Amino acid sequence: MRRLTFIMATVLTLSGLTACTTVQSTRLPMSSMNHCAAPEGVSVKYGTLTIALGERPSLGYGIEIIGQQEDDGAYDFIYRETRPQPDRMYGQVITQPCVQVVLPSDWKRVKVTDQQSGQTTVLTPADDLSLVAEKRAGH
Repeated sequence: MRRLTFIMATVLTLSGLTACTTVQSTRLPMSSMNHCAAPEGVSVKYGTLTIALGERPSLGYGIEIIGQQEDDGAYDFIYRETRPQPDRMYGQVITQPCVQVVLPSDWKRVKVTDQQSGQTTVLTPADDLSLVAEKRAGH
């Protein structure tokens, strides 16, 4: 019940921030994995948003999207790192947890906020790493 209340409070907070516009909760295609090739941090490549935590010492670590909404091509995501539960056993192996979200082709802005630290990253299509690489290559 506590987790449900927390998620609802987060969603209500998100909705309250943009009460003057039409904001819709959204569920974009996403996947979560323990071995991410992306560098630590938030990035977009080929229209896929990646939130990567970097190296962690066991399988008990992960990442969870706890809030997402869309307003006219602007997407807001809130995530948190999940940690090992004290009463469970986990394999001791180096992992690189991340979550990837496939953005629609007409996205305009993505704002990603770490729920625990409050750190926010804002990206636009110009920040797509595939486009940056093409520009460097002279295409």
